[in-house]
Amino acid sequence: MSEKPYPFDDAWKASVDRSGLEWMAYCESANLVKRYIRTRLREGKDAAVEEFEATCELYAKQALGPARVARIREQFQLIWTHEREALKARVLEEDALPKAA
Repeated sequence: MSEKPYPFDDAWKASVDRSGLEWMAYCESANLVKRYIRTRLREGKDAAVEEFEATCELYAKQALGPARVARIREQFQLIWTHEREALKARVLEEDALPKAA
């Protein structure tokens, strides 16, 4: 059985409406992956998992929360699998930049 193609590939990124809900949902999940990576590098895997779970718990309490959390978890896993190294490089690059005063 073949694996489904990655839905957030370069072709999708080039064609998606950057003001649409699909793009915003992807960005939300990608930013959570970046935050997870940043926390994992700084404080370890357990702290990163705890922070992610706390975020999901908070989102679950909001309107449409359970559906949002289900989407985030699914997209997080996909992005983690396919973009983890690129996002880690971006996090390291961002953290190396001097901060504005």
